[in-house]
Amino acid sequence: MIDPPRNIAIVGVGNLLLSDDGAGVHAIRGLRRDSRVGSVARLIDGGVVGTNLLAEVCGCERLLIVDAVDAGLPPGATVRMDFSGPDPPRIDTRNTHQLGIPGLLDDLRLLGQAPRQVVLVGVQPAAMGWGTELSPEVAGALPVVFAEVVRQLDRWTSAGGAANFKGTQGAEWWDAALPRAARETLEKE
Repeated sequence: MIDPPRNIAIVGVGNLLLSDDGAGVHAIRGLRRDSRVGSVARLIDGGVVGTNLLAEVCGCERLLIVDAVDAGLPPGATVRMDFSGPDPPRIDTRNTHQLGIPGLLDDLRLLGQAPRQVVLVGVQPAAMGWGTELSPEVAGALPVVFAEVVRQLDRWTSAGGAANFKGTQGAEWWDAALPRAARETLEKE
């Protein structure tokens, strides 16, 4: 299998042992099941964002981060933040990798390897305690996260002349971390 070009990287971050904090990693697992996404972007499990992630994203032109973000919204609400430009907003993730994302972006800037465009797609966590399953609110929000990732890829690839992406592919993305009730609810939709 040939790796997709390095110019677009999608990084899911989080701790799988802290319930909703692992939302970004669960999202990457689901997105790997969508061939349209994997054909144009590198999908990276960023875990709790260590310095080893620098090598993975160094040199990419566009970086999309998927994470649990405490934005003071109702649990399961999604947010999109654009960090492109000269004065990007600071991220307040209030999770186990709070300093990881800003530190990663700062390190890339210091190395002269900052992506031209950085977008974060986040989901408001409901539970951040010990546990390997996502809360029903966050599990139910994953299709919205996937759709926003696909929309962002469409924005980026349309501007670059690549094929468009529309929607998400059925229920192929389901992950074992989704509670049974969430899977059953999504099957009905």
